[in-house]
Amino acid sequence: MHITTSSGLRRSSVTMVAAGLIAVSVLSGCSSKAVQSPSSDGGALTTLTPAGTGEVDKVTWNVFQGEPQTVDPYHAADYTPNMINSNMCESLLQQTPDFQIKPGLASSFSNPDPLTWVYTLRDDVTFWDGSPMTADDVAYSLKQNLTDKTSFYNYLYANVASVAKTGAHQVTVKLSKPDYLFNDELASTAGVVVEQKFHEQAGKKFGTPGTGLMCTGPYKFTKWTQGQSITATRYDGYWNKDLKPKVKEIDFTFLTDDNAITSGLLAGQIDGTYNVPTSGAAQLKSSSAGKYYVGAAPLETTLVVANPKGALANAEVRKALQLAIDWKGIGATVYGGLGTPSKLQTPPSVYGFAKDELDKLAGTVTSDGTAQLDKAKALLANVPAEVKNKEISLVVPAQAETQQLGVSIKDSADKIGLKFKLNVVPATGYSNYLYDPATRGSTDLLYTQFWPGIPNPLDWLATTAVTGGTFNQSGYNGIDTLFAQARGTKDPGERAKVVAQAEKKLYDEMNPMFPGVELHNDLWMNNRITGAPASFDYVYYPWAAHLGGTK
Repeated sequence: MHITTSSGLRRSSVTMVAAGLIAVSVLSGCSSKAVQSPSSDGGALTTLTPAGTGEVDKVTWNVFQGEPQTVDPYHAADYTPNMINSNMCESLLQQTPDFQIKPGLASSFSNPDPLTWVYTLRDDVTFWDGSPMTADDVAYSLKQNLTDKTSFYNYLYANVASVAKTGAHQVTVKLSKPDYLFNDELASTAGVVVEQKFHEQAGKKFGTPGTGLMCTGPYKFTKWTQGQSITATRYDGYWNKDLKPKVKEIDFTFLTDDNAITSGLLAGQIDGTYNVPTSGAAQLKSSSAGKYYVGAAPLETTLVVANPKGALANAEVRKALQLAIDWKGIGATVYGGLGTPSKLQTPPSVYGFAKDELDKLAGTVTSDGTAQLDKAKALLANVPAEVKNKEISLVVPAQAETQQLGVSIKDSADKIGLKFKLNVVPATGYSNYLYDPATRGSTDLLYTQFWPGIPNPLDWLATTAVTGGTFNQSGYNGIDTLFAQARGTKDPGERAKVVAQAEKKLYDEMNPMFPGVELHNDLWMNNRITGAPASFDYVYYPWAAHLGGTK
């Protein structure tokens, strides 16, 4: 849902802007100026790049993480599939480039009592085959997440008792207990809508190269040339008249090598990319061939404890390793000075309704992210030798930044006397380590760049630190009770206090995710095109519909 598994993002500012608090102009399809907001270091973060004005026959856009394994929205939760799917499949609610949650395929919703959410559906939406979107399609789609235990979003339906069509254009969700997280989650893929008929006929082939999808978005699945690209073409029957795509066809290519991406951009073989290669960033920024933008993003590069029985089963070892890691140095070297150390597991951009309480808690953490080797060694002093002598293994994907990150962490572990093994695996297969226990085996630590489904700390915790969470590989259950209490608390202030208690417990135990570095999003487009949002919304929002020609 919110996970990235390969190369680190390459950004261009030092501190994050809180996702829910960015002050931006009202989005407008006819605006000719980039929409910007101030960053805390005095620079400017771009939300929308200048609007495209001309029709374009074809755009080649590189998805930097490589070829996806599937584009089935229920079973995809990473940069590549989400970057493509966000233009094809839509949800009941929508997250906009300024991190707001607004109606999407549902024109409105209501909460008549704590256990009921009622969604009124748009009556002008069609799938790519021309069939109207019905309440049956919507109920069916939500039920997939409710009943399919292999869906990445199933855990968000833990409190859903039923989903039913309750009118020609109405679907009602009944809860088993109050859940003040569920509704907002429908702005992520937890609320995705697919055509029932197509999905049933496709079965397990849904989202595969030879079968594709059937959704309602501005671009329709056309062709998947394995090893090369996925082609999406403009859907001229798209319902949203305020977001009319100007590009007729988009080829999503799968280059992962930084030098190849940079060369392709400069030569005009690739028109644009998110996640600008660090090694080529200076050259691309200074090139007259295109423009470079930076936007806000709720992104965190961090480490996940994957093995609850291995070397990191000991809390003192976990805390010592975290103290030894020079996160500030990683932000300065690996990310070119553009990563800011986080003090809590949940980064500041996701504090949301709990900002005051979590700011207060973060203020009690005295570390600025620099390595504290003496303190780390002191923690290990009383750890039994047989525990300290256990080997800690970290797996990272084979890309420049992630390998640098891995080397830095191994160096930190070596300095405090821990046995540490760094394993580098092919980038295109790295997600198997995250999602397949057999592949992961006894691996102790996993690298990730992680994003939330929505700017809400409960969403972050639900995925990373609660039983059943998609990204809780170790099965950690230490805050289950606190999380349930917060999720069921209606008053935001009281809910925030419970969230802070949960965050303190996670920090005190340094489990199951280390605080890492928070990052910005970046983007480069050649002079032929413009319009793509620079903020990190491309995993859920139809960003490509903003693209257009500069002439």
